[in-house]
Amino acid sequence: MNTTQAVCNYALLQFLPYPETGEFVNVGVLVACMQPCLLHFTSEKTMPERVKAMFPRQDLQCYADAMTALRTDMERVTSTVRDPKTCQLIFGELVRRRESEFRFGEVRTILTNDPQCMVHELFRRYVLMEIAYPPMPTLVTA
Repeated sequence: MNTTQAVCNYALLQFLPYPETGEFVNVGVLVACMQPCLLHFTSEKTMPERVKAMFPRQDLQCYADAMTALRTDMERVTSTVRDPKTCQLIFGELVRRRESEFRFGEVRTILTNDPQCMVHELFRRYVLMEIAYPPMPTLVTA
């Protein structure tokens, strides 16, 4: 392992209005890193088009109010992190499975050279779907 890399755990915030169907849309990311100690969260501020398309009966104002409350709580909680042990405990509690329209998916691990930017990179990749795919190979037919 490269000693300049940091190990980060992360979980994607999912909007899952009908848990019985199992269908969800990623709307946020929570990242925890012990060394350096950080806990970052970011999410969509308003209902994304993908949510509107997948769940057309969802009320825009209810979504916005619930997201605002969640973001406020996350800002309050993440600002209290001062040491690795607290960071680990808070991260574990935040990603714990709940019965809610907003819940975190499985915890994943990633190595990075820049833990400060990891939440934004993961947000772009998994929420905004800004993935740079390699070009498809050209098929040659005879």
